[in-house]
Amino acid sequence: MKDAGIKNIKNILIIKLSSIGDCLLATPAIESIRKAYPESFITWLIEDKSKDIALLNPYVNEVVVIDKKNFKLSDYYDLIKYLRSKKYGMSIDLQGVDRTSVYSFLSGAKLRYVEEYANLGFLSNRKISRKGKPLEHAVKFYLFLAQACGGIIPQEIKLTFVTEKKDREFALDFLSNNFNHAISGGLFVGMNPGGAWNTKKWPAEYFIVISKMLISKLNTRIVLFGAGNENYLAENIINAVKDNVKDKDRNSIISACGKTSLKEAKELIAAMDYFISGDSSLIHIASSIENGPKVIAIFGSTDPGLTGPISKNSRVLRADIDCSPCFKKDCPLIKIKGALTRYAPCMKKITPDDVFDIINGNITDNDNYK
Repeated sequence: MKDAGIKNIKNILIIKLSSIGDCLLATPAIESIRKAYPESFITWLIEDKSKDIALLNPYVNEVVVIDKKNFKLSDYYDLIKYLRSKKYGMSIDLQGVDRTSVYSFLSGAKLRYVEEYANLGFLSNRKISRKGKPLEHAVKFYLFLAQACGGIIPQEIKLTFVTEKKDREFALDFLSNNFNHAISGGLFVGMNPGGAWNTKKWPAEYFIVISKMLISKLNTRIVLFGAGNENYLAENIINAVKDNVKDKDRNSIISACGKTSLKEAKELIAAMDYFISGDSSLIHIASSIENGPKVIAIFGSTDPGLTGPISKNSRVLRADIDCSPCFKKDCPLIKIKGALTRYAPCMKKITPDDVFDIINGNITDNDNYK
C-alpha cells in the first residue's frame, strides 16, 4: 500500500551508485517504480563505473553521473545544486550506505526513503522496516524497497541492460577479426578469470586446464573477459594454453580484457554458448541476455542465494565446505607465515572436470540446463 504522502509525485530521485552487478540487479526495482509512477520524471543517480547500466534504461528519464575519480569539491557542489533544483517529491535510496544517505538528504527531496538499518538513516524521513523478513536475493530485496515506496512488482522479473546496434556490430567484428573470419560452427565459450575479491577467483591454472580440454575435445573457441588491469592474467592463461595444444588450435583462445566498453562486452558475451565466471558483474550481464549463453557460476565466499545469477540458463557450482559462504575478501585458511596464497580452498575444490562435465553433458545428451 502506498504511503499517503506519495500520490502524484512529479519528480523522483533513485539513488543506486555501487558496482556494475549491484546496479544491474536493481533494475527490476526501477522498473517497478516506473510502473507505479508512469507520469513521473525519474532520475537515476549513479557512479561513472556503472553508468552504462543506466544510460539507456527505458524506465528512467535522466541519468546523473558521479565521476568519483575526477570530481572536485566544486563538482559536488554543482551536483547538489542541480539535484535541489529538480525539487524532487521523493528520493529512494536503494543502497543505504553513508554517502547515499547524504545525497538523499542534500537533494532536498520531500520524502526520503531508506531501509531502517542504514547508518545515517536519521537523514531520511521514511524508514522501510525489514522486521521479520529473512535475507533474500538482492533482486528481491531491491524490489521490496521499491514496493515500500509504492512500486508495482513486474509480472516477469528480468534484468535490464540496453545496448545499441553499434555494440552488436563491434562484437561481430571482434570475433571475425580475431578468429580469422571463421566464426561459424564449433562452440564459443566466454570466461572471466578475474574477480574483485581474492576469494571470488577460480584458480588461473583451472582456467588453463578447462581451456585445453574444451579446445582439444570440443572444437571450442574461447574469449577471456575482464578489466584492462586483468589483461596480464588473460595473457598468462593464453600463453600456457598455446604451449599445450596442437598448432592448428593455437589461435582458438583470445583476450577481450580492457578492449570493450560494458555494452560491447554484453554483446560479445551474447555471442557465446557458455559463460564461466566466479561471482562477478559479468555473470549478471550474461544473465540479462535474452536467449543468451548458459552461465556456469562458481561460488565460494559469497552466497548464490543472495547474489547468484537469476536466469533460468544458469548453473551454480559451489563446494561443500563448512565455512562457505564466509563473505571475506581474503581467506584466513590460506595464511602461511603472514602471506596469502592465491586461491581459497572453497574455489579450488571445484575442478575443471566439474565444469567440463556440465558442458560436455549438455552437448552429448542435449539435456535441459538446470
